[in-house]
Amino acid sequence: MLASSAVREYLTNVWDGVRTTLVGMRITGRYLLQKPITVQYPDERLPIPDRYRGIHYLEQEKCINCLACARACPIDCIEMDAIRHGKELEWVSFTLDYQKCMFCELCVYPCPKDCIHMGTEFAYVSFDRSEFVHDLLSFKGMAPDAKVRMREAKEKKALKEAAKLAAKQAKDESEGNGDGD
Repeated sequence: MLASSAVREYLTNVWDGVRTTLVGMRITGRYLLQKPITVQYPDERLPIPDRYRGIHYLEQEKCINCLACARACPIDCIEMDAIRHGKELEWVSFTLDYQKCMFCELCVYPCPKDCIHMGTEFAYVSFDRSEFVHDLLSFKGMAPDAKVRMREAKEKKALKEAAKLAAKQAKDESEGNGDGD
């Protein structure tokens, strides 16, 4: 009696193994003759939906520098600066920091001129974090010396940061010398 139950259990286990293998092979067979869906990524891309929220683009000619998009951004990653000459705008900068941006699309809706949009580009990869501060201006409406002013502004900012760092280090050193006395 004990031997027959062991044989029955053994045969049941063999049958379960064969049955589950056939179920797996049926699933494999179903996909075996289908066209593969692998996409060779850099060369080919899958279609992107119309409402995809990717890298921003700006229609600079339409923009009136109302700052609505910058105010609507919940994390303040949009910075824009322009000088108004009557009805003409002289753009200085319109940057978006993708280190902070959460692609929420809240900057798009309040724009009265519908000039900032979410694009379909998604591959924004870099080895350096400073490259994620993206300038949306096309330099088309900018004054000739605007590039120079942008560079000067960046240099001034870097000098201020260096001065702050030097002052902090000097303060730390003076506090370090005062503790030893």
